[in-house]
Amino acid sequence: MTRCLVIIMSFNSNSGKGNLNLTDFVIRFFKASGAVMEKKGNRIDLLLPEATAAALDVEDEISLTESPEEAEKTGRENCYAIQFQSPLLDRIVSMAGAAPPFLQANLSFTYIKSQGFKNLINEQFSFYKSKIKKTATAESMTWYLLLTCRYLAQSDEQKQGLIDFSVNLDTMALTPDMADMLVTAEKVYHTGKIQTFSDQQIKRIHELVQSWGPSAVEAELTPFKRSMNRRYRRDCTSLDTYYKALEKEMKDSLDRSGLSDKVIQERKEKIAMIPEELAAKKRDLLNKYSIKLSFEPAAALLVTTPCVRVSVTVMSGHHTRTFPLIYNPVTKEMDPWVCSRCGSSTYAMGLDDKDNLCCTDCL
Repeated sequence: MTRCLVIIMSFNSNSGKGNLNLTDFVIRFFKASGAVMEKKGNRIDLLLPEATAAALDVEDEISLTESPEEAEKTGRENCYAIQFQSPLLDRIVSMAGAAPPFLQANLSFTYIKSQGFKNLINEQFSFYKSKIKKTATAESMTWYLLLTCRYLAQSDEQKQGLIDFSVNLDTMALTPDMADMLVTAEKVYHTGKIQTFSDQQIKRIHELVQSWGPSAVEAELTPFKRSMNRRYRRDCTSLDTYYKALEKEMKDSLDRSGLSDKVIQERKEKIAMIPEELAAKKRDLLNKYSIKLSFEPAAALLVTTPCVRVSVTVMSGHHTRTFPLIYNPVTKEMDPWVCSRCGSSTYAMGLDDKDNLCCTDCL
């Protein structure tokens, strides 16, 4: 027989003032999970989907209160108070934060640059042994994924934080500074059909985060790295001091009278093993203080925006190649080009012997 869990809440919601209280959060969570609700005074009765009830470890017919006193007044056996540090609220928070939030927004602009792209390209890009021959433009639409990742640096201690990535989904180019400049752009959020991503796009985004992430958090991790390096050097110095003293003590002991040839030989063998043992201890220290860096998604925003596609012809000797660039109205700059060989986002490139546009490192 299903028991009834009652949850009574105050409906003096602050949501109209732009603030969400604890009650609002719980209501939004249950609505998102597909629960059916019925308001009875300052109490809410809920019918939960089976999966949600199982995950929360409650019955599928529930109701709650805002305080333990109100819960007691109901006389219900399974009356829970929704308050901070309550086990049920902790489970709700864990479920709510299990999947990174995903938002979609459309951008609009009163004005988008329509000329002067050749000069802008010459300012941003450098072409190895080549030059721009001509350009053509066309208004279009493009998509950007702004991904906030949580990074974790683990060593003898650990440090964590957040880092933003922005990727053009048409070209898979990293677009620097877009996350910061997006704040001033006019945008409309929508909750319609959720954009899906191909396996190839997901794989490429993962590769970009793993390859670019370490350099992106370099400045944030500098004090942490210095601390681990300092402790590594300190412990290595202590090991050197210890084994140096041990070696001296063992060598001095060989001068004692009355030692048998067997004992002397054993001690010499132990002395000979000291460098190898010291090296092994230092390797252990290196593993202990090495920094392992990992990233996981914390939030994502898919942006649909108008743009200008600029067709550029590059000439190098008798070789020519026409390729597309995208003018980003948020950053008011051209997005980087993606190297045909290594896939890195670059502003320095040139034609290889097969007329592929590559970064200067690959050339």
